[in-house]
Amino acid sequence: MNVRIWVLSACRFENQGDLIKNFGNLSNADVTIKNIVPIHCTNGTNFRITLNQGLHASGQQRQMAQLNGSARLPYSLSASPEQGVGTGDRIDILLTGVVKKTDFQSRPVGNYADTVLLTIEP
Repeated sequence: MNVRIWVLSACRFENQGDLIKNFGNLSNADVTIKNIVPIHCTNGTNFRITLNQGLHASGQQRQMAQLNGSARLPYSLSASPEQGVGTGDRIDILLTGVVKKTDFQSRPVGNYADTVLLTIEP
């Protein structure tokens, strides 16, 4: 009798679902928020993390849209590492979001939001 198994190249997010990143109340300085997104990839699997531009981008600039208004607020969002090789163990992906003081000071009062799709390949 022969017994075989194929281990496929695969990755997954540890917690699947929505991730809410809240910049909170903006003050008199750039605002930076950080969050860890754990992933798992089979040993030897090359992975790549991508973030789309969101729902309200202008060209390559991500923007949050004012709720109940038409204003936009630029922000940046990055993932680190963006790529690597799985080990079978948990890998922490650091998401960093930044809103610059110079961008939010001139915006109308209100709540702003955007939705960005985070993808892991393969």
